[in-house]
Amino acid sequence: MNRSSQIMRGFIYLVFISLSGMSLAVSAGGRMPAQVQIAEAKYVELSPSIWIAGTIISRHDSRLSSEVEGRIESLLEVGDLIEKGGLVASIDDTTIRMRLEEAKAEIIPIEAKLNFFKREVERLDKLAKQNNAAKNRLDEVISDRDKMRGELTMKQSRLAQARDILKRTTILAPFTGVVAERFKEEGEWAKTGDELVRLVNTEVKEIQGRIQLQSAAFIKQGDSLEVTDGKNHTMATVKTLVPVGDAVSRLYEIRLDFQEAGWMAGHAVRIKVPTAKSQNALVVPRDALVIRENTLKIFRILEDNTADVVFVETGIASEDLIEVTGGINEGDKVVIRGNERLLPQQQVNIQNGQ
Repeated sequence: MNRSSQIMRGFIYLVFISLSGMSLAVSAGGRMPAQVQIAEAKYVELSPSIWIAGTIISRHDSRLSSEVEGRIESLLEVGDLIEKGGLVASIDDTTIRMRLEEAKAEIIPIEAKLNFFKREVERLDKLAKQNNAAKNRLDEVISDRDKMRGELTMKQSRLAQARDILKRTTILAPFTGVVAERFKEEGEWAKTGDELVRLVNTEVKEIQGRIQLQSAAFIKQGDSLEVTDGKNHTMATVKTLVPVGDAVSRLYEIRLDFQEAGWMAGHAVRIKVPTAKSQNALVVPRDALVIRENTLKIFRILEDNTADVVFVETGIASEDLIEVTGGINEGDKVVIRGNERLLPQQQVNIQNGQ
């Protein structure tokens, strides 16, 4: 036997072995076993939900304004950190101090007159017990004394006002925060009420969102809602739900407390909110559904590892789970990968995907 004959026989043998293996692997339906991944149908407490937009905001975010009119002497820069009670801005107080000194000076003669009338009342009171002339004079002095008391009270009130205005030439931080915006510059003239800076507390934060009425009915204070920014997930607690809808958007504001330290004010997040009451439902992964010609079907794996097609209807959904009704029972193994070309009664090989 020459070498070429040996090679030919070996080739024929390999082809025979390959065909034999394929024939053993072919299913009763004449197709190769399909490679699939499966999951179990199960009952879960399912709450229909949607994701809404949310924003991390500071609980303390204030625009500090000038309380008096005058030239700005000092003003913090954007990015400056200031402790509660620290100096944010100061207004030139030269004119106000002069008015304060004027108010003080106006009190001195009033006090002197009042003291004089007090002594006169005491002196005339003694004389009035002896003659009527002194008694008439006493009534006049008492009247003058009371007038001086009223005038002194008025001058003291003006002095207190001057001191209060002087105090308002310095704007102090109502809380610890960072200057996020600056609306004026040093040397500019500020009128009463003009905004100077925006002060934001970067430590005490919360999440702000706006929900529809259908969700508001299923959310209450103290509930936990899932929040994500696409990378990190956390559970946030409903702090408050404002029961008054916006006149334009018809949405209701919610505020949530959270613990994610890496999220800063202004950061965009998404909040998962319910849209209906939770209920016990038989669910399968969404990937188990096969849509063909306006029908929904699921491939269920039987004990002999063959695929059985079951037509179903869907109900509520949450994340990757969806409620199904039809011929599916709890514990049924359903195909979630490899079901696109799967045929009824086809043999399957189950992979360890899920």
